[in-house]
Amino acid sequence: MSDKFFPELARRLKREGISTGPVEQERLPVLLDGQEVMAVAPGGTIFLMPETADTRPVVDVYGTVAGISAQVHEYTEAMAAAPPLAAEGLHEGFRLLADFNGVVLAGQELDQGWGYKFVTWARSPDRTAVAHGHYYDGGDSYEAAKLDFACRAGLVDDHRQFTDEQLTEVYRCIAEILDSGYPITREREKTLTTTMEQISASVDNLDERVSLSNQRELEAMEQHGPEMPEDIHNQGGMRFE
Repeated sequence: MSDKFFPELARRLKREGISTGPVEQERLPVLLDGQEVMAVAPGGTIFLMPETADTRPVVDVYGTVAGISAQVHEYTEAMAAAPPLAAEGLHEGFRLLADFNGVVLAGQELDQGWGYKFVTWARSPDRTAVAHGHYYDGGDSYEAAKLDFACRAGLVDDHRQFTDEQLTEVYRCIAEILDSGYPITREREKTLTTTMEQISASVDNLDERVSLSNQRELEAMEQHGPEMPEDIHNQGGMRFE
């Protein structure tokens, strides 16, 4: 295990409002209202305290801790094993995490415990320099940096990728269809339900994003009035021919 794992995990959890205690016996305690409710082991495994394991607040915290722990373990281990990125004019201590098709993904550990930042660059034709950097500050941007690398390097088709804002609106539209009572086949209902589950698992703070989208729509309706075309159902703004 990288010796950066526990400090970085504690820093990331603190940003989410989750308290941790000092590392004891190679485990990072996670606290709720000052009480230890779980502990994270070096490999990212989480142990729940039996007396609080089934309570709703602990279950909610567990999901957040598990997701962040897995991500932090991945990039701290990757950074510990990565070689320095050699490029003309680059003197910031970046390490090379991935290199494909003339595109690199690099990471840098920031000073004074400020965590990490990540960047994707295009290599020069002679591979001696890098340019056109897309920068991602903070460990919570690690997934976005990986996706950007995959798209820039041609590993995935960027036209098949959606932003969190787009996925939020797709989620809202699906929810409105399923709640509308409009007749659909069981196969389509299953597809839509699993799509919602997939979006929910991949978009951070989805509930807040949906709430904000709803609020903006309500404000727009108040500003412009509730009038809508007759062939559009009010619930979802969906057109049914």
